[in-house]
Amino acid sequence: MKSVKLKVALIANLIAVACLVILGVITFMFVKEALFEEVLKAETNYVKTAKNSMETFKARNSSALENLAKSILKRPIEQLDSQEALMHYIGKDLKDFRDAGRFLAVYIAQPNGELVVSDSDSDAKKIDFGIYGKADNYDARTREYFIEAVKANKAYTTASYIDVTTNLPCFTYSIPLYKDDKFLGVLAFDVLVTDLQTEFENLPGRTFVLDNEDKVFVSTDKTLLDPNYDIKFFADIAKNKADFEPFEYVTKNGQERFGICVKVSDFYTACIGESVDQIKAPVYKIAFIQIAIVIITSIASVLFLYFIVSKYLSPLIT
Repeated sequence: MKSVKLKVALIANLIAVACLVILGVITFMFVKEALFEEVLKAETNYVKTAKNSMETFKARNSSALENLAKSILKRPIEQLDSQEALMHYIGKDLKDFRDAGRFLAVYIAQPNGELVVSDSDSDAKKIDFGIYGKADNYDARTREYFIEAVKANKAYTTASYIDVTTNLPCFTYSIPLYKDDKFLGVLAFDVLVTDLQTEFENLPGRTFVLDNEDKVFVSTDKTLLDPNYDIKFFADIAKNKADFEPFEYVTKNGQERFGICVKVSDFYTACIGESVDQIKAPVYKIAFIQIAIVIITSIASVLFLYFIVSKYLSPLIT
């Protein structure tokens, strides 16, 4: 009789397990697609956050530059139309503005190509500002920040480059100065890329930004900032993808990864690069939970059905 009870319990349980497995497979298929979409949506949001961080950084510095330009242009033209006037009336303001914003350098490039500048050199000489130009084989009129700002007649931002004085990567923000229809020069300041990197370190995901030379210059993952890190393979694939279009690729060491990128400007592309396991992990977790539930409920149902069957088959023993 015990074998009969056990067989009845097992048969009933097998039917229940079969139903659970079928239900689990169907549920898993729908859940897997939903999880893929959710993870991709989250990764896309990380890229959007990186893009917004870049744009906010640029907007904040551009606004600061424009406000300084407005402040300078409020002065009478007699205080602005010569090097001596700039040194006497504006030089100290450049130093104060630089200290307040923690900029690498703040300067006015005059129409003759010479600078009135507050920078690390003036700090070393223990003065608020200095003159930099012909004596140093420097002519601002040949530089991108000067040419493009005058050409556009508005604020201009360069791509990142290595500053010759500090040997550190930086950006230059510049804007032309006009008063009473007279060109007074170009106001500019340099901002270290490390300022942007500090902001990026607080962003979610493994996000990074490529410059127009396919180099990573800011990233939440500092290993990508190594000059020897080769990301050209990734960059070449990203160039052929639309903004926010997910793509998969295989690294040189055979690791499967996926990426999402978006153009930030003519100079930069914000991206995220993660292991494919990052997407699959939640799916595997759900599958494991479902298997565990099936096993536990199967064992529980065998025991439960056994005792139920025992109770109702007990008259047959008599």
